[in-house]
Amino acid sequence: MSTRLLKRAFSRSGSRLPPGSDELGEALIARWRRGDQNAFADLFKAYRSLVYGVLYHLMPHDPELEDVVQTAFLEIFRSLGSFEGRSKLSSWIARVALHVGYHHLRRKKSRPPDYAAEAFPADLVDESPRSDPEGTLEQKEAMHRVQAILATIGEKKRTVFVLNDLQGLPQEEVAEIVGTNLATVRTRLFYARKEFWAKANQDPVLSRLPLTKATETEDREGE
Repeated sequence: MSTRLLKRAFSRSGSRLPPGSDELGEALIARWRRGDQNAFADLFKAYRSLVYGVLYHLMPHDPELEDVVQTAFLEIFRSLGSFEGRSKLSSWIARVALHVGYHHLRRKKSRPPDYAAEAFPADLVDESPRSDPEGTLEQKEAMHRVQAILATIGEKKRTVFVLNDLQGLPQEEVAEIVGTNLATVRTRLFYARKEFWAKANQDPVLSRLPLTKATETEDREGE
């Protein structure tokens, strides 16, 4: 499976930040520290796509997804005073979102997941031009299967795979988010890719798609 093709298939989740988002975020934090009551609402608007994207990849069919997004922002709000600017603001926000998301998943681990598509509220659908034309039944089924495979991969490996290969974050930034060094990120990513693609190539649906025809060289190009 080509990392680039997989990344494009997941791009409809709207998790990418536009250029200059961190500069905007730092200005919003400065406003918030000056007591501007509207600053956090603007911060929410600026970074909602990032938080939603991170959590969507962790729990794509969870009917509580939007609630967890809100919980993540409550935690961001509570912790904002501790942000010291040692990392990018987007990295810090993604780290908080991951912490909240995994806490939610651990609480629900004993309960079977709900894979009903109807669980998604209408207002969470990405209506941008890129999100609709290729939303075929085959692709939707493929994404269900991709997420099922991801659920079988260990949490640490899955996290770096999602952040780097699905969301396109640089490995250096992934290291900041997960709180480890670059070498560890690359090791986890190597084993996550190996495990993911082995299972994807054995899947009766995914194995028929061009996504599963990549060479090892193509995957390295996505790093």
